[in-house]
Amino acid sequence: MSKREEKLDDIKKSVFSVRIARKELPEIGELVIGTVYRILEHGAYVLLDEYGGLEAYAPINEIVQSWFHDIKDYLRPGQKTVFRVIRVDARRRLIDISLRRVKEEEKKEKLARWKRTIRGVKLLELVAKRLNITLDRALQDFGWKLEDYYGDFLSIFENVVKYGPADLRKLGLSDNVINTIMEVAKERIEVEPVEISGIIRMINIKPDGVKHIRDVLLKAMELARKEGAESVKIYTIGPPRYRIDIMGRDPKKLEQVLKDVVNLVTTEIKRRGGEASFTRIGE
Repeated sequence: MSKREEKLDDIKKSVFSVRIARKELPEIGELVIGTVYRILEHGAYVLLDEYGGLEAYAPINEIVQSWFHDIKDYLRPGQKTVFRVIRVDARRRLIDISLRRVKEEEKKEKLARWKRTIRGVKLLELVAKRLNITLDRALQDFGWKLEDYYGDFLSIFENVVKYGPADLRKLGLSDNVINTIMEVAKERIEVEPVEISGIIRMINIKPDGVKHIRDVLLKAMELARKEGAESVKIYTIGPPRYRIDIMGRDPKKLEQVLKDVVNLVTTEIKRRGGEASFTRIGE
């Protein structure tokens, strides 16, 4: 195999061999991700990533801005960029595309979405491998259904890590599929910590009331850490008001921690002869 043939082979391998798009052919006006395959004097052949490497053609007048420019000033072999579909011959499966008719903001938005798609599809491919099925089968059996529900493939895994598998069960997936998606999500998704906050108003008019308040707040911090909060801060914003900030990576768990902390504070300060109330920040 010649170096040129090797390069073309490498370019082909950089494109998903499975069709990620629902339909077999793109529509006129659609923005598509394309990998430049071959550049000729009169235009360029491009492999459409979302359509399993379907070949499309970009005429030179749909690439260069003027005849004073060379096609290689705009495209290079192996480059992935955004094109607009301008002609579709469904019977002959011939697609013409344009580089010139894509606005810069459209290109940026499409590439950002494609970056998420690639990562999500690779995670779905890992799920398929562990289930001993093909990626194409996974897409048809549950992948596209999940994409409809979550918005994109990566969001499937991000939401599962944050909120658990309840929605997956609601969508009727088998336990085997659900457990595998959960397993892959926990292994590969790094969840950003979230913070929830509130204001505790607490008073105790006993002579040693300040000590009681301090003791209760220390107990509250201890409980939050014990229940899994990554970080907990309680500080005065002007007596008798105290702000509490709790940080963690599981929103549901964090809500329960806050609920338990507030319950402890109100119960404990009442037992000590005081009173407390709580106001959530951000709701």
